Amino acid sequence: MEWTLALQVVVNSLLLGGVYALIAAGFNLIYGVMDVINCAQADLMMIAMYTSYWIYTLYGLHPLTALIIAPPLLFIFGVLIQRLIIDRLLGAPLFTQAIATISLGYILQNLALIFWKEDYRMIWTDYTTAIIRVGIPLSLPRLVSLLSSIAIIAILYITLTKTDFGRQIRAVSQNRDAAALVGINVKKTYALVFGIGAACAGIAGVFTSTFYYAYPTVGSIFLLRMFVVVVLGGCGNLLASIAGGLIVGLAEGIGAFIIGPSWKEAIYMIAFLITLAVKPTGIFGEKRI
Repeated sequence: MEWTLALQVVVNSLLLGGVYALIAAGFNLIYGVMDVINCAQADLMMIAMYTSYWIYTLYGLHPLTALIIAPPLLFIFGVLIQRLIIDRLLGAPLFTQAIATISLGYILQNLALIFWKEDYRMIWTDYTTAIIRVGIPLSLPRLVSLLSSIAIIAILYITLTKTDFGRQIRAVSQNRDAAALVGINVKKTYALVFGIGAACAGIAGVFTSTFYYAYPTVGSIFLLRMFVVVVLGGCGNLLASIAGGLIVGLAEGIGAFIIGPSWKEAIYMIAFLITLAVKPTGIFGEKRI
């Protein structure tokens, strides 16, 4: 029984890591192309979680229906953020960029607090509580989240490496001045990349809403995990987001199971510090998109 429970904890922890991977992938895409630290990424995810909650609560629709609403809206919002704020900060010190996006995150948190109060809101449906058994019981929403996250990151990677649009993005990432000289619209590319990164946060938020509470400051919880995932895998390394997410999810779950729930954050932070000490560029190394 104990081994079965331990295996269940390990597998469900890996499933949770899928969400961490997807939100980190959006961050890595933005950083890898634009050298911008988007500290508001997790708060964009919070907006998507509320979108899913209200679609279910007000209209009785399946929470995953928000996938056709939240990501496109956040894509547009991301483009506007890039045009109105980030575009003016390109080339500025990373600290300045970080403070600007942290400020944006606090604005989003306070707007959520004004409109939706500080209540914790959870979606309860047959889907959100569904369990499938493949030898051990697994959370269906978490399994769907993991598989979807891997598929979306794979699509992003293929887009970046196999399409003309992806080659334009990589050209801008490597040398934006040279890219501009050959006719690539650098500002448009940056806006689209930031929009795609924001949409990734939107997708992650919709999936997360099916097994996690939505509240105004929930982004702060995921922001820390996102940074740990990014550093563990390697900054700017898109595919490494998957490995980093799974590592953090696994460390969190095993720490809570073996030592206690109060230690789950400490375990992956210890892994984070050890990685920084041994290999500061992350397990798979820092990489430009």
